[in-house]
Amino acid sequence: MVAVVWIRELDYLRGFSALAVIAVHVSMSATRTPAADLLCLLNVFVYIIAHFAVPVFIFISGWVLALRYAGAYSVPAYYRRRARTILPPYLFFTGFFLLVSVEGAVHLAGVPDPGTAAGALLMGTAAYHLWFFVLIIQLYLLYPLIVGGYDAFDRAGAALYLLLALLFGQVLWNVGAHVFGAFAGAEWYPVLIRLFPSHLFYFVLGIHAARHTDRLRSALRSFSPAWVLAAAVSGALLLGGIWVAAVLRYGSFSGATLAVFCVYRILEPLYYVPVIAVLILAAGRLEAAGGRLSGAARSFGEHSFGIYLIHPLIIAACAAVWASLTGLSWADWATYPVLFAATAALSYGIVRVAAPLPCTGRLLGSRRSGGT
Repeated sequence: MVAVVWIRELDYLRGFSALAVIAVHVSMSATRTPAADLLCLLNVFVYIIAHFAVPVFIFISGWVLALRYAGAYSVPAYYRRRARTILPPYLFFTGFFLLVSVEGAVHLAGVPDPGTAAGALLMGTAAYHLWFFVLIIQLYLLYPLIVGGYDAFDRAGAALYLLLALLFGQVLWNVGAHVFGAFAGAEWYPVLIRLFPSHLFYFVLGIHAARHTDRLRSALRSFSPAWVLAAAVSGALLLGGIWVAAVLRYGSFSGATLAVFCVYRILEPLYYVPVIAVLILAAGRLEAAGGRLSGAARSFGEHSFGIYLIHPLIIAACAAVWASLTGLSWADWATYPVLFAATAALSYGIVRVAAPLPCTGRLLGSRRSGGT
């Protein structure tokens, strides 16, 4: 492993993604309501457009690994470090969320049977956010093969052709996951969407960014920031608008047809790629500006791993406190911005205090302890 020159913009990208994850998991409560009113439609829109979070985290992971493991490196040492990084928090929080449920409200779920525990570990179902670990563990395991394949294409001057092929293959995989789930059984979709081909393009795009960082920055500077932002906003309006129309047409989020899901999967990269570009540009602006806002944004990103792990517990706890103090529920407008802000602030504060402690540091970590 060679010495790493850290790309400071990555910390900002992590912070942006962590905020988007919180937005997804706060707004998703409105997607479960039967009434397709304005509050529901607005939250469906936020829920859809904030889904760039996981693709950006995957992109960052590819970039980070390609920075740390370039040239000659020890594959066994790589696997040992990845295992120390990802397995302790995944195992601990899987066990924690099996015992303490955060679906709807915080409550003790009881001791699970061995079959339930094994299924939760394999599928990341102990809580709604842990599926990401199933995906990232696969990409960690396959990284030496993936980066070797990428480098072979890159040396041949065909890296962009590889990216286009992976993009096409990823779209086919994700559309196929919906189709297969519709006809072979709904239980197949969560399995297929957790397998690495569902996000492989974003991972290799991150590797490409690490290998060609200067070229990437030059290319982004050659575009007008306004046009890049317009492309991302157009993608957001397109994807969000599709789902708002689907909810209006079918009465609920879950009532949408297979065609809606498939069209969404086809179009989503047209939104996520411009969003990645916008976030890189925003990170560069923050880094150049400096000051308190820049420092706060970087600190939030540095602690995003721990924030990701604990935020569902904070959402459920804050929702319970909010309801008891105000009598307001998920059917009220004020609930969503208050819970978003409270979850972001409390999650960051708890992780900031707990991460340096010996007993919690390995679990909650900072930017240098994980690829996410």
